[in-house]
Amino acid sequence: MFPRPFDYFAPENLPEALGLLQNADAQMKILAGGQTLIPALKMRNSPLFSEVKSVVDITRIKELNFIRKEGQLVKIGALTTVAALGNNQEIASLLPIVKDAALEIADPLVRNLGTVGGNLCYPDPVNDLPATMIALDASVLLASVGGNRKVDVEALYAGAFKTIVKPSEILTEVEIPLETARCGNAYRKIKKGSGGFTIAGVAANLSIKDDNSISACRMALTAVGPKALRVQTAEQALVGKKIKPPVLDNVAGIAVEASQPVSDLYASEGYRRKVLSLLVKDALEASYKRAVMGSYEKS
Repeated sequence: MFPRPFDYFAPENLPEALGLLQNADAQMKILAGGQTLIPALKMRNSPLFSEVKSVVDITRIKELNFIRKEGQLVKIGALTTVAALGNNQEIASLLPIVKDAALEIADPLVRNLGTVGGNLCYPDPVNDLPATMIALDASVLLASVGGNRKVDVEALYAGAFKTIVKPSEILTEVEIPLETARCGNAYRKIKKGSGGFTIAGVAANLSIKDDNSISACRMALTAVGPKALRVQTAEQALVGKKIKPPVLDNVAGIAVEASQPVSDLYASEGYRRKVLSLLVKDALEASYKRAVMGSYEKS
């Protein structure tokens, strides 16, 4: 099926794009990688895209495509592709969880075209980067003609398929703070077949003391709620402890209790809860190993 007719704009730079969006409403959408927008327009039945009248294609704005370290921050441009994120050696060393998540997203075709900004701005609860960035305490910059604002990724999502991004705004970059303490992080998920939809996922990020007990933890879940869910009760249950089977069992139980899975074509609620428990343990064990051993290879 072909999309309904719409106006198409292709700005060459950020000011031009922001000018086009200055008086935008919900019927004007931004095209970044197009891996969600284009199929949705063709299907004509998406609740977010069924009434699109205009598309602003920002893929030519080269200034939004970058990965760089500045002091204790890693900055990622919104038009950075998922493939570039997964293949970047500095990211793999500094933030192994990001490489974990990037390599789990869909298939090579989608990863080569899909963008970081697109993945974060389309608030599908099965998307992998929202939980990953929540676990890393990341923030995003939202630009408009009126200026920029900085928003924690955790606050970006207002509910099922809802964000606080205004139609006049463009997400321009992601900022991830680097830990000064010994830390480790990992992303683990189960999906339906190769490149299929996420059934459940867990992003974990923890810091450890000199005695290898956990001093801080952030953990977020994918595909088991209306949005990426941070589980602070599970985080708190880890602080001051070391990763041992009884601790993992307790934390996994708390996370499963806090989750809000539903049954769909891909998995039942019960199955999602079962695999989520295993994924919590796996993600925490991998994060702990990376923190203690300094090993950034996917384990």
